[in-house]
Amino acid sequence: MMKLLGIALTFALSLHLRAQTVDILSADQILRDPAVTEAQRLIGNVKLGHEDAVLTCDSAWRFEDGSVEVFSNVAMRQPPATTMTADYLHLQPNEEWAIANGEVELNHESALLQAPSLQYILDGRTARYFEGATILDDGWTVNSKTGLYRTQSKVLELGGEVRATNAEDSLFSDSLHWMRDDNRYRFHGPTQWLGKDVQFECQAGDVVMEEKPLGWLAGKVMVADGESIVLSDSLAWDESSREIWGNATLANANGDGEVHGNHAVRYEEDSLEIVHGSEHRRAWLQQIEDGDTLKLAAEVLQRKGETLTAFKQVTLVQENLVGQGDSLVWIEDIGIIQMWGTPQLWSNKDKLAGDTLTLKMIKQSPEKLEMRGHSIVLSPANDTLSHRIQGRDLDAFFEEYELRSVDVTGNGEVVTFDIPEDGSQGQIRMNTAVCAKVTLQVVERELVGIALQQGPRGKIEPVPKDQDLRPFQVDVAPRTGPWETSEQGPLPE
Repeated sequence: MMKLLGIALTFALSLHLRAQTVDILSADQILRDPAVTEAQRLIGNVKLGHEDAVLTCDSAWRFEDGSVEVFSNVAMRQPPATTMTADYLHLQPNEEWAIANGEVELNHESALLQAPSLQYILDGRTARYFEGATILDDGWTVNSKTGLYRTQSKVLELGGEVRATNAEDSLFSDSLHWMRDDNRYRFHGPTQWLGKDVQFECQAGDVVMEEKPLGWLAGKVMVADGESIVLSDSLAWDESSREIWGNATLANANGDGEVHGNHAVRYEEDSLEIVHGSEHRRAWLQQIEDGDTLKLAAEVLQRKGETLTAFKQVTLVQENLVGQGDSLVWIEDIGIIQMWGTPQLWSNKDKLAGDTLTLKMIKQSPEKLEMRGHSIVLSPANDTLSHRIQGRDLDAFFEEYELRSVDVTGNGEVVTFDIPEDGSQGQIRMNTAVCAKVTLQVVERELVGIALQQGPRGKIEPVPKDQDLRPFQVDVAPRTGPWETSEQGPLPE
């Protein structure tokens, strides 16, 4: 075993010693003056060999330690396709890096690197620069202050005001690693990509730029693809989905819709989109059509095709309408909104409630409302009391966003109040009636008529002193929502 180790050590040492030599292949003159220096002076058509590289120049010094300095018209060639030219090159065989200065150019296959100075590893075919460089490759022009170019693996490690451009794309970054063969980019600092099909900004990331980007971005992320804009703390793409986290905003580029939440995901296979908020900060969307704005908030928003579903703490606000419930389904192509979980709907100051709600819309404008099961209408009589009409089923009809009439059927109960005019004396009177059907007429947002049908009966009396008036209190529509406190800044122009 010791003998085998000795043979291996001797073989490795011989390889190392051979790698440290620089051979003189040819020169017009080889001069040496021991009285001045032990170095050899090579002049005219100088050719040197080191490892697999051949150096040519006008003149050179070769020192006893094996190092060489070559001057003027310096060219170093490594087969099969690497050439470096410079005004000066210093090669120290027992050191890793060769140093080149003066209009350095490194050609490797189709790539060209230009720099005022360069360090180069012959064995690894790797170039490093600290004074800025320009790299031209496959239509790209790349500039940076510092960099490491691994020619064999086609990896660029770039830093300091990185700028890369081609006919359709521009890339600006503080620091990145670029795997050219894989079209992969790792961003280690603030980065901006401006492309024909996609634009993005981030603080860090790892992305493969194929027909659709794959990978992840993090830190003040912005992505735009011409149709939509995404803002978030982080984002990830893969073949099957797109997912974003933290202060997420998804918006249409034309400005007609946006969605906000803490987390969002889109599945490519079925185009399912889910946006999550939380109990304390709900997700919400805003949609604009023909100048009309609709806002919807819930703990979870989900869209698939033309169907939008909202779960938990649902609030809907649109013009003079405000709705609340536990869950909602909105089928946009047929203009149907359904709500469950004791839904409530306000039309101006009138409140309508029931066990279930169906709202029929035309171009985001309400046409008909259907309430089923324990339906109630509250319409303000004054600042504190509301007329109350209730029954089994309710149908409300709208024109130009305004409530026009309401039909309540099945075990109808009506309580209205006669309120003395301002400045006049008199008691508030309470009118109570029951019937099978009640029809309410509304003009200019005011209840102007109540028609009792099918066997009405009732009474009129002053409000009893022991009457519980809480069921008749005016209930103001909650028009505010998470959009009032959104932490996301304005969308980019």
